[in-house]
Formats: sequence, structure tokens, C-alpha cells
Amino acid sequence: MSKETKGSNSSRVISSYGGGLEANTLAMLDSIGAKDNRDANEDRLQYLEAVRAASLVPENGIPPTNKMYQAIFRILRFGRTLELITSSFQLLTQLHERFPWVYISDSADHLEIVDEAWSPFNFGSDVDFDEKETSVRSLFFQQLIQNMNKGGNESDESDLKILGNMLLFKYLVHVLKLDFTPRNQVYEETMNWSLLKESSLNQLLASRRVNFKLLMKDCVSTMCAPFDAREKSISLVELHKGMLSAMDELLVMIMELDASKKKADLEGITNRGDGVRTPAMEIILDELTYDGFLLSNFLKVFDDPKWKLEVVLQYLTKYLPKPSVRTRRSNVPQAEDSNTLNGILKTISNGTNAKNITKKIGSYIVQLLIGHAFLARLTFINPNEGDSITEICNSIISAFTSLKRVDQKIDILPFGKEVLFTAEMVLKTKA
Repeated sequence: MSKETKGSNSSRVISSYGGGLEANTLAMLDSIGAKDNRDANEDRLQYLEAVRAASLVPENGIPPTNKMYQAIFRILRFGRTLELITSSFQLLTQLHERFPWVYISDSADHLEIVDEAWSPFNFGSDVDFDEKETSVRSLFFQQLIQNMNKGGNESDESDLKILGNMLLFKYLVHVLKLDFTPRNQVYEETMNWSLLKESSLNQLLASRRVNFKLLMKDCVSTMCAPFDAREKSISLVELHKGMLSAMDELLVMIMELDASKKKADLEGITNRGDGVRTPAMEIILDELTYDGFLLSNFLKVFDDPKWKLEVVLQYLTKYLPKPSVRTRRSNVPQAEDSNTLNGILKTISNGTNAKNITKKIGSYIVQLLIGHAFLARLTFINPNEGDSITEICNSIISAFTSLKRVDQKIDILPFGKEVLFTAEMVLKTKA
């Protein structure tokens, strides 16, 4: 189809936004899945282009109606061509960014929420069936992650279906993030727990249909599942990277929600109706503790430096000796704070502690943990840890030296050597 013909068709469709395009919307809702041929797919592409032309192209574009959002979402879920799936995904993502339903007003402590705004999530019922499947229930979201957890190498589904699931998951996480981030930011200023309690993320996780522990296990397994890029198309390889990034964002949001909930609990502003569940961090650590392969892969793909560091610190804290409690009259210097990276590194630098921890979890795991924690710490300023980068670099070198000293047979991993090289280069630049 030529650009002129396509433009002409789009203009004709949007000539009456309130009538023509809305009528096309209803037709889209009724026809998707009912027929799958070249003409029908072309109609759907023209419909997406018409919505884009009406809502995104003009400087003062008109927000789509809820029915129009539903039609685009159905194309994303059930589109049977690569172009339909990617076009609907891009359009939905751009529409939500152009017309946010939750945003911070000019006042940093006030949240604006658009009434009756459309969301792909439906938490109003425990029923899992949606006649036209224009929304997502909590159980479907969990099942979507389970389907991806089967692995692209083992699944019997077509590449197009796998790609569609990845894009759908990426879009849903994008929606959760656009809703959660401004709510959490205002919560930090106001301590108004209801803002987070009413977030889509909290409602999703609080649903009785979601097995939260299983959900977290599937998230970790999906991130760490093998993916043979050599056997996949370029589109799938890129989408797999995007899926990993979205999974990273989902885990970070859940841990941020847990941290905010903990603050609210301490302030006494929650109640029994807010529910009690195991924090995500505990479930993640349980999954990683007894599986070195899973731990190694997780640390490679989990990119958020703040929370990667927190995962490692909590992992190591379980195996390190607790600092002794000193009395008021004691003149003995207080033990290193085992809750900070520098404190943990200095603890491992002690020969006895290094020997004990390598017996418990092995030198391979110790090197992985302290190496990833160090690299994560280099990328951001930790307000809870006042130690200088120079001191931390010296401590990482000392910790590796201690590991080697307690057992001459210990091999420093190539990754460990890279970490040591990085620490030495940082020290040279600081000298």
C-alpha cells in the first residue's frame, strides 16, 4: 500500500473522531480473532494508524476512549503478524506516556489521578474470564510469567507467540511502573500509605488468585533460564533482552513496595486489611542460596545496582559472624558494620572469617558475591554507607588476598581477576 493510499484511509477513518473511529473500534473488538486474513490484518493496521494520527501526531491530540484502548490491547494480545503485535505495543506505550493517568502535580507532594482512566488490569473481580478479553486479571499475569518460564528453547509455541508474550509482559510492566513510580515518590514525601495500597502493583500482588511465592520463584527462574541466541531470530533475541529488562524492573518495583510497606508498618499507618506476605527479598534469597548456577545467572542479568548490592549484602550477612555487642564501659572499638559492603569486606579480610565462610558456601560463591557487590557499589552513591570508594577498593583487594591466604589451592576466578584489576585502576586514578 502506498503512503498516499494509507494516509487517505486514515484521514477518512478519523474524519469524525467521536463517530467513525469509535464505530471502527467496536468493529475491531468484534472481529479480532474471528477472521485472520490479509484484508482483516490490513484493516487493523489502518485502525492503529488512525488512532496514532488522531492522538499522537497533533500537538493537541485527543486521548483515545477506553473502548479504543481495549481494541488496541486486543490487537496486541491476539495479533497474528509481527507488524500488528509490534505496532500495537508501540502505540499503547506511547499513548500512556502522552496521556498519563497518574502523575505528580506542580507540587511535589501531590498526586493527580485521572478518574475512569483505562488500564489493562482488572482487579474488580476474582472471575478469570473476560468475554472479549480486553483486560488482564491477576491470575493471567502469573500464568504469563509461567509460560515465559518454560523457556524459548523448550517451548512448542511459535516464535511469533513467544515474541507476543514477551511484548505483552513488557507492556504490562511498563503500565505498572507508570502507575507505581509517581505514587511511591509522593509516598516518600507524605507517608500516605493509601497511595501505594491503591497502586496497580499492590492490587496485583494482594490478589487472592496470585501465589506470591510461586510468582517470585517464576520471575527468578525466567530471568536465569538458558536462551540459545544462535537458534533464534534477531527479533526474539532483542525481545528477550527487553523481557529481562522488564523482569528486572518488576522485581525492583516489588522490593521498593516492600520497603515502603515496612516503613508504613513501623509508622503504624497500616492495618490487618493491608495483608501480610513474605518480602520478595527473602524468597529471592531462598531461591539463590542453594543453587550456584542460578545465583551466577541472576547476578549477571539483574542490573539494578542498588538492589543487587542489597541482595548480596543480605546473602552474605547470613553466613558472617554477628558483631559482638559492646557494653557502655567498653573501650574496645565497635566491630565493623556488617550491614555495609565495606564492613562485610573487612570481616572477610579476617583470616578466620574467610576460612569459615568459604567452608560454608565455597570460594566460588564468595568471589561472585563480593565481586558483583563491588561493581554495583561503584555505579552509585550509597547514602547509607559513608565509606569512600578508595577505602572500599582497598577492602576488596584485602578480601581477595585473605581468601587466597587461607587456602593456597583457591583459584581466583577470571571474574575475580577483573574485579581486582578494576579496584587497582580506581586506586591509581585516585592517587
